[in-house]
Amino acid sequence: MQCKNRRCQSNIAVQVIIFHLNQIGDFCFSLPLVNAIRRRYPQSQICSVVRPHLVPLAERAKPVDTIAIRPEALTIAYLPLIRQLRARRADLAIVLPTSPGPSLLARLCGARRIVAFDNDWPRYFIAERIPYDTRPSLANNLRMAEYVADEVPKRDYVGLLSATAQDKSDAGRILSRYGIPGDQSFVVLATLASSHRLWKCWPLQRFAALATMLWEQAGLYPVFVGSVEETESVEALTGQMSVPAANLTGHTDTGQLLGVLARASLFIGQDSGPTHLSAALGRPTLAIFGPTDPQLTAPLGESSAVVYKNLPCSPCHEQAAECPNRKCLLSIEPEEVADQALSLSQ
Repeated sequence: MQCKNRRCQSNIAVQVIIFHLNQIGDFCFSLPLVNAIRRRYPQSQICSVVRPHLVPLAERAKPVDTIAIRPEALTIAYLPLIRQLRARRADLAIVLPTSPGPSLLARLCGARRIVAFDNDWPRYFIAERIPYDTRPSLANNLRMAEYVADEVPKRDYVGLLSATAQDKSDAGRILSRYGIPGDQSFVVLATLASSHRLWKCWPLQRFAALATMLWEQAGLYPVFVGSVEETESVEALTGQMSVPAANLTGHTDTGQLLGVLARASLFIGQDSGPTHLSAALGRPTLAIFGPTDPQLTAPLGESSAVVYKNLPCSPCHEQAAECPNRKCLLSIEPEEVADQALSLSQ
C-alpha cells in the first residue's frame, strides 16, 4: 500500500493498524483520519489500538472494524498484543502518539509500511514521518490523513461516534432515577478536567450560577457529569444551589454518558473529553476556554462554539498552573456563558 506518487486501487482490501493517543478528546480528533482511510480504501480492515478506557468509544466509532487493547505499562503483557497485531499482516501502521512505546510496537507488529509524526523517537526506526505541531490536535491528524489517504472527505468528527439504543435507554433510566422525566429538557455540565489539568477549569461556583440561570431562564434542568473523583466537590456544590440539580459524577460508564449526552438539550463544559463527545454526537455544545488554544482543540461542528477571551497572555497552557490570577478564565462571567449557550441551543 502506497500513497501520493503510487496510488492504490480504491477497491484493494488492506489491513490497517492505528495506534491512538490516550485522551478522549484526542481519540475523537483521530476519527476524521480513520474515516478518510475507510473512504479511500472501502475494503480495508481497520484495527484501532487503544488503552482500556477508550475501548467503549472505539466500539461506537463507525469507521473502526476491530480493537486491540494496549496495556498501561510497557511490560511482558505486551507480548499477546504483539502476536495479535503480527497476525494481521498489516499493510499500514499509523502511529499517532509521539512516545517511544507505540512506535516500537508498530515496528514489532511487522507492518509493511509505518507512518508516524516527526519526533525524536520515531526517527530511529520509522522512515515515513509527518510534520507535527508540538501538541496533539485535529490539524496534525488531518495532515496525516492527507498523506496516507490523499483526500479528507470529512474534516470533523460529528456523526463518526454514536450512542447505541442501549446507551440511550440506560441513560433514560438513570435520569428517571434522579427525578428527571423523559420530557424534561436538561443541560449537561462538565465542570472539571483530568486531575493534572485542573488549571484550565472555570471555577465551580460560576458553574453553579450558570446552572441557576439556565433553570430560571429556560427551564433547563442542570445535570452534572464527570469522574468519581469529582463526586464530592460537585455534591457540595449542588447542595448549596437554590434550584434542583442532578449529580451524575461517578455514576455513569462511558456508554451511559454517551446516552445522557445524546438526550441533552445543551452541553457546557471545559476543554475536556466530555465536550468532544457531546460535539461528536452533534449536540449543541459550548466549551469554556482559558489557558488552552481553541484553534487547536475547540469542539467541532456547526452546533459547537467556544467562550474565549483571547487575552495577550493566552494561550499559555501548563503555565496557567502557576498563574496568580488566571484572568483568561475569571474574566468570563456566567451571564455571557448563559447568553451564548441559550442562543446556541435555539
